[in-house]
Amino acid sequence: MDLSNNTITGVVPSSLGSLTELESLHLHNNRLVGNLPLSLQNLTRLVTLDIGNNFLTGRIPFWIGDSLLNLSILNLQSNKFTGKIPLQLCQLNALHHLNLAQNNIIGTIPRCFSNLNGMIINRVDLGYDLGYYEENILASIKGIQLVYTRTIKFLTSLDLSSNNITGEIPDVLMNLVELKNLNLSKNQLKGQIPRSIGNLSQIESLDLSMNRLSGHIPQSFTSLNFLSYLNLSFNNLSGAIPIGNQLQTLVDPSTYEGNDGLCGPPVSRSCKRNNSLHNHVVKNEGQDDDEGLWFYFGMGPGFVVGLLGLLWSLYFIRRWRVAYFEMLENVYGWLIVSILVNFARLKRTFF
Repeated sequence: MDLSNNTITGVVPSSLGSLTELESLHLHNNRLVGNLPLSLQNLTRLVTLDIGNNFLTGRIPFWIGDSLLNLSILNLQSNKFTGKIPLQLCQLNALHHLNLAQNNIIGTIPRCFSNLNGMIINRVDLGYDLGYYEENILASIKGIQLVYTRTIKFLTSLDLSSNNITGEIPDVLMNLVELKNLNLSKNQLKGQIPRSIGNLSQIESLDLSMNRLSGHIPQSFTSLNFLSYLNLSFNNLSGAIPIGNQLQTLVDPSTYEGNDGLCGPPVSRSCKRNNSLHNHVVKNEGQDDDEGLWFYFGMGPGFVVGLLGLLWSLYFIRRWRVAYFEMLENVYGWLIVSILVNFARLKRTFF
C-alpha cells in the first residue's frame, strides 16, 4: 500500500491493522497527526514501514520492535516523536535502513544497536531480493536527498540526525560493518570519535557535524577506502588531520569547518608551530616531572642513611661521641645564659 506524497489528513486509521498480509506500507509525506494506532502491531509480515514527513506525535512505539520482527526498512523521519529510542528496536534483526532523523528524540544511542544484524551481514550475498516490487524510499545520503527504488537492497543506513541525543558515540556502533551511511549530525553528542571507526569498512557517507565531539580525529579514518562524503564540521576537534588513502581525496575545507583546534591540509592552519610548541611543552613537562620524582625518591632514603650514619659513628667512635655531647652541652649552656641575660634586661627596662 503506497499512499505517499498526498495531502491526507487526520490520524492513521486503526483499521489498517486488519491488513495482516501487508508487507509494505507507505504513508510518507502527508499531513497525518496523532499517535500510531496500536492495531498496527498486527502487521507482522511488514517488511517496510515508511511514515516519514508527517506530524505524528508521542513516543516511538515499543511494539514496533516486539511485533514487527520482519521489518527491513523503518522510516519515521520528520515527525514530532519524543522520548528515548526504545530498546525493543534492537530486536529487529532484519533492519538495514533505520531513519529517525528530524524528531525530538532525547537520551543516548542504545548500545544494543550492535545487535542489528541487518547492518552487519551482507544481504546481497545472502540472496536478498524484493522481487518485482520497487520500493520508494527517500534517504539523506552525502548531504542530499536521494530516492531508492530497486537499489534499496544496496542501502544500509542509520540516520539519527537532527534530534536531541546526548552522551557519547557508542564504540559498539563500529560493529555495524555493512553500514554505508551513518548520520549522527545535529545532536548533542560529546566525547571522542571512537578509534575503531575504521571498522566501518563499507561506509560511503559519514556525517558527525554539529555536535560537541572533542579530541583528535582517529588515524583509522585512513582505512575507510569507500568514503566519499565526510562532514565533521562544528565540533571541538583538535590536532592534525590524518593523511592517507581515500581521506586524501576529501579536500573540501568545509568538511572540518568550525573546529578551531584542527590543523594540516586541507585547512589553512599549519601543524608545524603547534607540534613544536606541543613537543616543547611535553618535553619540559617530562623533564620537570622526572626531576621532581627523582628528588622525592632520593630525599627519603638520603635522610635515613644520613641519620643511621650519624648514630653509627656516635656509637662506635668514642672520641666523636664525647665531642658531640660536649657540643650539645655548650649549645645548651649558651642558650640558657642568653635567655637569662635577656630576661634580666627586660626586667630592668620595665620594672
